[in-house]
Amino acid sequence: MMQPHTVRFSRRLMMLVVPLLFASCNLKEGNREQMVDLQEVKDDPEAQLKHLTTAIGQSAGDGSLYARRAVVLLRKGQLEEALNDADKAVKLTGNEPSSLFVKAQALRALGRQEEALPLALQAERNSYQSSSLYVLLGELNLQKGQYEQAQMFLIKAQELAPHDEFAFYYKGRVAEATGDTASALKNYRLALQQAPAFMEPMRELSGLLVAQNRFEEARPYINTAQGLAPEDAQLWYFRGTVLQAAQKQDSALVAYGKAVALNDTLTGAHYWLGLQKHKLGENEAAIFHLQKASPAYGGEPKYLSTLASAYERSGQNINALAAYRRLLQVAPNNTYAYQAISRLKNKIAKPRPENTGVQQVQIEQ
Repeated sequence: MMQPHTVRFSRRLMMLVVPLLFASCNLKEGNREQMVDLQEVKDDPEAQLKHLTTAIGQSAGDGSLYARRAVVLLRKGQLEEALNDADKAVKLTGNEPSSLFVKAQALRALGRQEEALPLALQAERNSYQSSSLYVLLGELNLQKGQYEQAQMFLIKAQELAPHDEFAFYYKGRVAEATGDTASALKNYRLALQQAPAFMEPMRELSGLLVAQNRFEEARPYINTAQGLAPEDAQLWYFRGTVLQAAQKQDSALVAYGKAVALNDTLTGAHYWLGLQKHKLGENEAAIFHLQKASPAYGGEPKYLSTLASAYERSGQNINALAAYRRLLQVAPNNTYAYQAISRLKNKIAKPRPENTGVQQVQIEQ
């Protein structure tokens, strides 16, 4: 359900990079004594950044320092700067696997998954073992549709970290993608057992429950997830669906409207908005939303009949005629469509006379 985009820094990214900060980038022993003990400032990213920059000034050839600073920059959401440092780390450390992993994460955070995957695989081939690396490989393979590979890496992640919430989350995503809804629900719940404030599995769990019409069960998950991510379009869509099922049409209208304002590609929300706007007699708005819904609903009879009616009501007779003809293709027994086509043919064949000044005088007489 998730789906390029403008990449934003998220809790998920933070959790992946945090274990690297003091574990994966080994400082040379000769340099360690010259620097401030970074363990003392590990909870202060600004202090980390300052001291690492000082250390780099003293030992500019130490690639592990650039890798450490790249991780701090990732945590701060400074992705381009993080990639620059990671690139330097890889060059200076001779493709040391932990540096490759840092660079792979920076590329992934920037939405450059195709470039991230080979680097993460190279780190794994170079004997780098980390649950975060395996989770990253699981995610990247999932995005490519390589579900068996994704599952294999996620199992490896859990061998190293049996309670890793991200491994459970991505296992849920793999299960959902392969049609195993029961396993997806189970893994999302297991992720939430480990991390109750983990929004993504909460959202995915909500979506599956909504799809199964388990609206009351979905409601608390949606409410909690929206407290964590109030601008998430999918959550607004799920809220709208729950409200619609509860016959709270006005509230559903608001929720669906918020959903498409945040993400204009949510065809389900556009479809429902189109139907409602048509019922309200707002035909131009109905046409707008129905056109947006066309990729997912364009072949459904209800969609086509509503679109055709909205076109006809707004005087777009040629478009209405085309929509009714498409309706007959998918619903050949729709008698109303035959009547509408006949009516529209007459309208088109006998256009209204132009409103000229002479005609106006005749009418007034």
